Amino acid sequence: MQWVWNELLFDTTSLTTECGKSLRILNQGILNRSDGPDFKSSRLLIDGMEWHGSVELHLISSGWVSHNHHTDRNYNNVVLHVVAENSPRKVHTLSGSAPFTLNILPYIHSGLASFLSNFDRSRSLPCSGNLTFLSQEIFQEQIERSHQEYLSKKVDDFLCFFSPSISQSLAWKNALILSIFDGLGISGNRHQMRELASTLLTKKYESLAQLKSEATNIAFENPDIKWNYKGLRPHSHPSKRINTAIEFFHFVKSTPFEHFLTPESHKIWFKWCGNIGIQNAGLPKILYATVFLPSLYFLGKLFQSEKIIDSVKNEWNLFSAPIPKILLSEFTQLNISPSVYQKKLGSVHQLREYCKPKKCSECLVLKKAISS
Repeated sequence: MQWVWNELLFDTTSLTTECGKSLRILNQGILNRSDGPDFKSSRLLIDGMEWHGSVELHLISSGWVSHNHHTDRNYNNVVLHVVAENSPRKVHTLSGSAPFTLNILPYIHSGLASFLSNFDRSRSLPCSGNLTFLSQEIFQEQIERSHQEYLSKKVDDFLCFFSPSISQSLAWKNALILSIFDGLGISGNRHQMRELASTLLTKKYESLAQLKSEATNIAFENPDIKWNYKGLRPHSHPSKRINTAIEFFHFVKSTPFEHFLTPESHKIWFKWCGNIGIQNAGLPKILYATVFLPSLYFLGKLFQSEKIIDSVKNEWNLFSAPIPKILLSEFTQLNISPSVYQKKLGSVHQLREYCKPKKCSECLVLKKAISS
C-alpha cells in the first residue's frame, strides 16, 4: 500500500472519499520510516479545501484499531486513511477527529485490486491466484536478480568473520574456517560450531590427529558449548560434522595462500572434498557455493583481481544447487516451468527475502503484472 500510494499507481483524476467529497492529491507526502503514520507532510485538496497532514494506509480499515492508532497521539494529525476495502469502517484519532477515508480499489488496475484484496488472506505465495498475468520471462529475470543478490549477501556474511586487525592472509583463512564451521552447524548448532572454531584458532597443533583430539576435548568437555541434538539425523550429529570441519580446518591452514590467488582456485574445494571423501554429499556442494565462492569473491575484491572475480561469478551462475524440492514447493503453485527455479540458490533467496516477507512491491513479477 505504501508503494501504491508513493508511486501513485492509480487513477488520481476523479478520487472521492467515502463521505462523497472530491479528493485531489497535491503531494502524497514523505514516506515515514520511523514510528507514526506512513506518510508525513502530505498536501491534499478535499472538497476545495487544502489540508496539510499525515496519511495512514491499511489493506483493511480494521488495521487502524488493531494497530492501536486510535490510542496513539502520533496519529492525531492524520487527515486521510487509505484502504483497499469496500465499505470500510470510519476511524477516529485519540484527539477525537475523524480522518477522511479513501477506498483505493475502484481507482487501481483490476489485477492489482485483486492482489491487494487477497493479500492478507493468502496462505500461499501472495501472487498465486491473485494475479491474472504472470510472465515466466519476468519471473526468471527476478530469480536471476535474487541469485546475484544472494551472492552479495553471502560475501557480506563472510566479511562478518574477517578481522582487519591481523594480516590479510591470516584474516581471510580464519574467516573461511569460521564460515565453514558455521555452515556445517546448520541448522541447530551454528553458534556452537563457530565457538569451537574460534577456540581452535587460538591453538597450535603439530598434526591432523592432534588437532582432532584437541577439537574433541574442547567440543565435548567444555560445559560452555551446549550441543543441540534434537531431531538430528545420524550424519548431522555434532561428532560427524566436527570431524568434517576439522579436515577442512587442516586443509585451509596447510594450503599456501598464493594458491587461492588464481582464477582456478575454486577447484581447490573439490580436491579437499575428494580427500575427505565427501565429494558426493549435498551439504559440501552447498557450502562450495555459499561459503567458498563468496570467500574467493571477497579475496578478488581485496586484491583487486578481476580474473578471480569473473571466475567466481561464472562458477556462481553455472552452479547447479542440490536444493531439496520441498524447499521450493511453493513455486509449484505458479504456472511457471520448474526449470526456471530448480537448482538455483537465487530461488531460496527469493522465497526468504521477497515472497515470505511479502515484499511484493520490490519484485519484478508484480510490477510487470500490473503494467500489462
